[in-house]
Amino acid sequence: MPSPRPKATSVAKPKPKAKAKPVAKPKAKPVAKPAKPKAKPAKPKAKPVAKAKPVAKPKAKAKPKAKPVAKGKAKTTPIAVTVTLTEPLQPIDRGERYEDPLFELLEAGGLGGPGDGGGTLCSKDGEIQEADFDVEITSLAALSVIRRFLAETGAAKGSTLQYQQDGETVEVPVGITEGLAIYLDGVTLPPEVYTPTCLEELFTKLSAALGDDLDFRGSWQGPRETALYFYGLDAEQLLAKVEPVLRATPLAQNARVVVRHLAKQGARELRLG
Repeated sequence: MPSPRPKATSVAKPKPKAKAKPVAKPKAKPVAKPAKPKAKPAKPKAKPVAKAKPVAKPKAKAKPKAKPVAKGKAKTTPIAVTVTLTEPLQPIDRGERYEDPLFELLEAGGLGGPGDGGGTLCSKDGEIQEADFDVEITSLAALSVIRRFLAETGAAKGSTLQYQQDGETVEVPVGITEGLAIYLDGVTLPPEVYTPTCLEELFTKLSAALGDDLDFRGSWQGPRETALYFYGLDAEQLLAKVEPVLRATPLAQNARVVVRHLAKQGARELRLG
């Protein structure tokens, strides 16, 4: 009987192995705890989505910005005006005499500026009959500024300002000067007349005859004639001053003189013998 008791004691000792249950608990707890933080970050993700509402508020603020733009456009809608000049102006002369200074004047006063461009109308021989350019103005009040400018710069009579008002075309006459065009015979005179300096010598004499009334606006060389263009307040007075010079100059033989050149009314032509 004494020998079986030690065997029972040795069998009971392995019971501490059953204490392995606490080992399972730490493993389960660490696994469960990291899972909770994963759920918590999901909440901040939802919050930024809810905060997206303030993003929509700036969009609503953009509406007031659109109103001033619309009002500004209504106030500054440009009015297109076409300036037509009854002068034989080359593009560079048109720009220097009229376009550039007029644009500067309008821009300085906040009254407008350049339009779409400009152009010239020529005869079949290539002689310029008229020139035009476009202006954009902020209101019809600027028309008086343009008219005054064209008068001060000596625009020719027969020139016009054209624009649209209430669906209709309005044309306003402008200009104060008259043209005198001298067309020199370039083919039928004796050969000795056509010297290298003959035209320069004639121009010097004409300039001296006109004196303070000299307003030379260019020349043109055609297939048979060479034209000189002079302008003043009275074309008949210009003719009276230059006619003696023309009749005394060999190069001016058989020349024709057009008084009030390019004028819509009152133009006449004189042929020199």
